[in-house]
Amino acid sequence: MDMIFTRGVSNIEHSMRICIAVTLILLAATAAMSQDKCVSQERVATLLSQIKDVSNVQANEAVKTEILAIKKEMSMEAVESVTEKSGRSTGIKAPEKPADTAATAAKRKETVCQILNSSPWPGKSLVGDEAASAWISLVKTYLSVHQQLDLMPVIAAGLNNAEIAKDNDLAAFVDRLRIRIGQPQLFGTQMTEQNGFIVLYPLQSEENVDAFRKEYGLDALKDHLRAIQNVYKKLVIRSTAKVKRVQVANASNAAPSSTAELINKNTGDDVVKVDTSIVNIDATVSGTTVPTLRKSDFKIYEDGKEQEITAFEASDSPFDIVLLLDLSGSTSDKLGLIKKTTRHFIETKREADRVAIVTFNSGQNVVSPLQANKAKLLNDSSHRKGNGASQVWDSEKFAIDLLKRDSPAGRRKTIVVMTDGIDNDLYYSLGPGSSILFADLVEDIRNNQVSIFPILLSPSGADLQNGQLAQDARRTMQLIADESGGTLYTTANLDSLNEVYEHVLQDVGRVYSLGYQPKNDKRDGTWRSIRVEVPTHPDLKVRARSGYYAK
Repeated sequence: MDMIFTRGVSNIEHSMRICIAVTLILLAATAAMSQDKCVSQERVATLLSQIKDVSNVQANEAVKTEILAIKKEMSMEAVESVTEKSGRSTGIKAPEKPADTAATAAKRKETVCQILNSSPWPGKSLVGDEAASAWISLVKTYLSVHQQLDLMPVIAAGLNNAEIAKDNDLAAFVDRLRIRIGQPQLFGTQMTEQNGFIVLYPLQSEENVDAFRKEYGLDALKDHLRAIQNVYKKLVIRSTAKVKRVQVANASNAAPSSTAELINKNTGDDVVKVDTSIVNIDATVSGTTVPTLRKSDFKIYEDGKEQEITAFEASDSPFDIVLLLDLSGSTSDKLGLIKKTTRHFIETKREADRVAIVTFNSGQNVVSPLQANKAKLLNDSSHRKGNGASQVWDSEKFAIDLLKRDSPAGRRKTIVVMTDGIDNDLYYSLGPGSSILFADLVEDIRNNQVSIFPILLSPSGADLQNGQLAQDARRTMQLIADESGGTLYTTANLDSLNEVYEHVLQDVGRVYSLGYQPKNDKRDGTWRSIRVEVPTHPDLKVRARSGYYAK
């Protein structure tokens, strides 16, 4: 699926250079792929000449009407798509689906080609502001990537003399083209759907995104992603996929060398290498019977390539554990269960492990700081109360920050969160949900070595909405467990919850710390996937965080 949203550019002084940049990529490939083009190089040259001088261009109402009609149909089809994918009505009557969508697309492409070959470029002078932007959307949707690359000089010239606006349509065009040729997107307009989430494709510049979006009249990325979630009724996460960076080729028709150098810089070709960069991984081992394991029992793979394990520590190292308890209104009927099982957890914990107790609803309350004394923990845990909205993600972020602040190096770090998982943001409406985006929480988890064990309580209520909420909540908690190297547990009664706690404490006691120096020593910020195995004991299950960013 290709969605049209928004994101930012790196430090490019003039917007025209953004467009020119794309034309520098895959120039050689376009020459060999002419069969999918509807406009010749000669015609492109004519269009370029015409858009540079629009003094004799007369408004063309017929072309304007044709462009706006197609864009309206596309918009209504998008409404229908959102309705289907979200499972909820938008309140807008969508048109009947065409009997043959492939034939409809082919007809629209034919119309786009006809306009290109018979009319000056549909800029503001020819068709007005609205249709000029709509035209960019049509070119993005119905022309091949090779044809789009050919037309980039025309678009750059139109942007330079204000025939083409800096807006969402142009941002989406540039982003989609960059993604299709293996470049990270600039404005964040491109997303896909995977496993119940909306996945934002990789971005060029994270730190400057909002400033660049503002230049194109777009709202802040965080606000935009939250709005997208509310429309599609799905959460956004960020992709960890690698983007192939293509070197700019020297060609006679390329842009000035200064622009080429700028683009090469922006695409991250200058990679920093470091001599020492140990990656530390905590691996949780579980099974019916878990023997004492040695370093030789483990294998670590980074991006599918085996690494040499240089550091190894057995599972008896102490843990710092944050026991994070959901006391929001949606778990109020389970408060007694939570109190009883919390006592059981404290009583059965290892003596060396420290525990902090944090409760949450619409805020967080540190009931007990990190400490090992069971008597003090039991006394502190008796002073809990709460009700209100549920900010699950803010509270998990709070617990991560607490461990970063109060847990020294050398102690393993774990969060055990007892919750129904229903952050108020999962209602997809304005309200007292978490301030942090779920996508940003996932990134924080990916950047910190904290294993998270969600214990998922059955949510209150049994209506269809809560059924959907429960599915969404489970999906988010499963992703959090997978990304951190923890385990998701589900339970609904005291006996099973005590058993779950015992499993969690067993898991905490079966964690091995492994370290290795990556064979790939580039610190280019890309995501490196990690897999840990115990091939000497194939019956054992090993869990570890899914990877890390090579920064």
